[in-house]
Parts: sequence; structure tokens; C-alpha cells
Amino acid sequence: MTVEHRSRPARSEAEVREELERARSQVVGTAHALKRQLHDTWDVRQWVARRPGLTLGIAFAAGLVLGIRRR
Repeated sequence: MTVEHRSRPARSEAEVREELERARSQVVGTAHALKRQLHDTWDVRQWVARRPGLTLGIAFAAGLVLGIRRR
């Protein structure tokens, strides 16, 4: 049983640094995109702007529940 080793050509320090910088840029870009998406998902103003009727209904129901509980 023989094991075949694939040898990669040795990379220079500059190539390794470039690859690391590309990977870092991708991670940073992904993190920023995730941050924007989370902000948009949990931003109350945008949520209300996208669903004004539902928001009004929730506010009305909450008012009813709180009003009934206080009597």
C-alpha cells in the first residue's frame, strides 16, 4: 500500500501574507454584513415601517390587556 503525497510548491512570505489579508477582508466583510442584517432585523423603526398594521394591532391588543388587568 503506497501513500501518494502531493507536494505543493513552497509559497513565499508575501504570498502567504496576501492570502491572509484576503481571508481577513472576507471575514471582516461577512461580519459587517451580519451586523447590518441583525440591525435591520431588530431595529424597531424599520420593523414598524415594514409592518404598520401588525404593529398597530399589537399596540391595540397590549392596551386592551393592560386596561383589563387594571380594573
